[in-house]
Amino acid sequence: MKDLLWWLLKENIAVNALYKYVAPYIFRINNIINNTEHPILNKSDIKDIYTKGKGGFNIKGYTSGTTNQPLTVYRSIKSILLEEYIVKSYLHKNNVSLSPRIAVLRGDHLFGAEHKGSIFWKIKPFTKRLFLSSYHISENTAEVYFKELERYKPEVIMAYPSSISLLAKMAKQNGWKPNWNLVCVFTSSELFSKNNQDLVKSVFGKVLDHYGQAERVAALQLCNNGHYHVREDYSFVEFVADEYGRRIVGTNIHNSAMPLNRYDTNDYVQGVNFTTKCSCGNPSFFVEKILGRDDDFIILPNGNIVGRLDVVFKGVEGIVECQLEQTHIDSIIVRFVPKNGSPSEIIEKDLTHRLRERLGQSIKLDFVVLSHVPRTKAGKFRSVIRSKDIVSA
Repeated sequence: MKDLLWWLLKENIAVNALYKYVAPYIFRINNIINNTEHPILNKSDIKDIYTKGKGGFNIKGYTSGTTNQPLTVYRSIKSILLEEYIVKSYLHKNNVSLSPRIAVLRGDHLFGAEHKGSIFWKIKPFTKRLFLSSYHISENTAEVYFKELERYKPEVIMAYPSSISLLAKMAKQNGWKPNWNLVCVFTSSELFSKNNQDLVKSVFGKVLDHYGQAERVAALQLCNNGHYHVREDYSFVEFVADEYGRRIVGTNIHNSAMPLNRYDTNDYVQGVNFTTKCSCGNPSFFVEKILGRDDDFIILPNGNIVGRLDVVFKGVEGIVECQLEQTHIDSIIVRFVPKNGSPSEIIEKDLTHRLRERLGQSIKLDFVVLSHVPRTKAGKFRSVIRSKDIVSA
């Protein structure tokens, strides 16, 4: 049923045509109010402000963000449509068709961690999207992933940067490249380093990278010159300086269910440019690099490499923040901060179940309850840490 609704509302050619030809007039912003006198909000503030969505019909969502801090977010219908428009217009401007074949490599939980065999994907019945497991990529399985991509021939691969970078690394080792017309790889949700972008480009060709967050206060998108342009039709964005650099602060425009004025994303940028025009033709201002979201990955005893584990913490009740540290190939420390009054044993049981689903039974989990997860010397939070002597084969 969910896939049918997705196809009806998001994925069919008629809806995509509306997004391409009509939506630009709906979401045009003529006058954005510069509300820089408003105090800057953070995640703790909005947890207190929004115990439910404001007025009218809204959709509830969950995020763990860059700090594995679970947060409930609320989206108005217009906000949901805007998010689709921002992504689809980016794809359309880069020559993606109105009805593309799409392969997805974004941490979907398709099989248990102990799954064996030769199939690591599923095709949804209505959208016909190919969903590939991010949790079973290894030197032993890479070849079957490549064969399935060759069979399916997607026009777009939507992926986490960590997952597609790993697959690109395996492709280079195997001397493999796509043998069909792949228009682009579309990535989001993680930091995508220039080195990994170049690696993915060398195998798959064009890379489109989208920066956003569940709170939906800022959107930046990568151009052909390697610059991240601010989508000025999405929100009002500031780059606020502090002792660590310039961080992204955003004010959403179209989300009446959860209006946020000057919300601190806690992500930083380098190379802010308000004056020089980019030769790509996009007139909006841009940054050279987005910082933050620089999570490590877990290496399982069987050689599988697992990145982007924040999905484990989405919707977990009673937790303030959490950090994973892999100290040995078969051992992980799970540090978490419970909310006041939340039983730690219930949280441990929930986290154990979620982590076992993705990491299997071969890794020991040691839980540590804290009042505050330590930050780096630069004041940054790292959600996943791996000892540097634990390396992939």
